[in-house]
Amino acid sequence: MLGKRHGRARRRSTPRVLLVGLTPLMMEVLSGALSERAEVSAVPFPGDAFEQAADDLDAELVLVDTTYLDEALVRPLMLQRFAESGAVLAFVSEQGAAWFDDLGAEVSGQLDPVDAETLIGLIHRPNLTLVE
Repeated sequence: MLGKRHGRARRRSTPRVLLVGLTPLMMEVLSGALSERAEVSAVPFPGDAFEQAADDLDAELVLVDTTYLDEALVRPLMLQRFAESGAVLAFVSEQGAAWFDDLGAEVSGQLDPVDAETLIGLIHRPNLTLVE
């Protein structure tokens, strides 16, 4: 089932980040640092909480932990699930490998280093604000 949103996620002053299936170690390493820079929600995968968050959160960054998941299966599912959202998807694991897919810009690549600053930097935010 694809999300209800179309196009790039709405811009807000604080970006929204969805953490999907993070292990306790990854949660400890990333969630606090990300929370200082973004509105962060975490959900298990798979499950109803994930489906609801994917539909309702309007996240600009979706961070998926593939430590205990088969990335070859999960990555295509996530790409399909968020295809119309324009979000940036990042796939990380405790083994250190990390990839990102910017669905709005249609760009993919290796992610290094994997830290809060680099992850938030994946979100394209305009430097100018329209004042009416």
